[in-house]
Amino acid sequence: MRIAALDGRPFCRREDICKILQALITPVAFFLPYFLPLSFAELSAYLLALVALNGSANYLLHLHVHHPFTTSPAFNLLLDLMLGAATGITASNWRIQHVYGHHCGRETKFRARDFDMSAAFSGRRALAFCWRSMWPTIVGPFREAYEQGLLKNIREPIDYRWAFVEQCLYLALIAALIAWRPWLTLGFVLPWHFAVFFFTRYVDFLNHCGCKESSGNPFVIANNTTHAVFNRRSGNLGFHTAHHLYPNAHWSELPTLHGVIEKNIPPRLVTSVNWSFLHFPLHVLCGVA
Repeated sequence: MRIAALDGRPFCRREDICKILQALITPVAFFLPYFLPLSFAELSAYLLALVALNGSANYLLHLHVHHPFTTSPAFNLLLDLMLGAATGITASNWRIQHVYGHHCGRETKFRARDFDMSAAFSGRRALAFCWRSMWPTIVGPFREAYEQGLLKNIREPIDYRWAFVEQCLYLALIAALIAWRPWLTLGFVLPWHFAVFFFTRYVDFLNHCGCKESSGNPFVIANNTTHAVFNRRSGNLGFHTAHHLYPNAHWSELPTLHGVIEKNIPPRLVTSVNWSFLHFPLHVLCGVA
């Protein structure tokens, strides 16, 4: 299926069409209350719908920064900005703290300090990790973009000057929204964005708790879940060992890659539990293994 072409290549993969449409629709839906007067009942229904639609928006951005959805740099930048506005985590933040942080063994710079990830899951430890890690995840990429971009003008592996600008654009957007509709921004947008940071840290915790991340054995550094619903919403993030071994692989290829390497993964690191934070009470009661 060829939608359009750039230099003879398809504009996007067939599997990404729905992801692209969702990435374009999500910010529109997210900022809808700024333009429509909603009653309390309508706002409640809107929030439930938003959880269903926008709840996976950050997974979209994660997929996009690893393997851009299209071959158009301009269109990919548009997706970066739109998803960043809707989730509060800019694409530059993801690239600094995740792609060139976590996947390059630099995750401690953007996580809670001195946190033992090799210990088994517990609800208390999970919440402590999320709370303590969300702040360096927010501040760390901004500081690194400033130091590497403004002070040194480093452009590899990413343009850190643009990374600084992109994160400043997000702050400018929030300032403008506060000036326009302060209570809606302070009571809805910012809590949602902080919640996104918190929830992403929870999935990060499930991805690696009880694992030996510093091990030279790549098959013991991550947990995996085969839960169909979680993988459908997250873009197969549950096949996490395969994701670490092949970080540039397209999300649709991860189940196949997992099947190839599964025999090398210790059985204790493979589960069928849904890793969504909505299942946190079940994780505490029943465990995640």
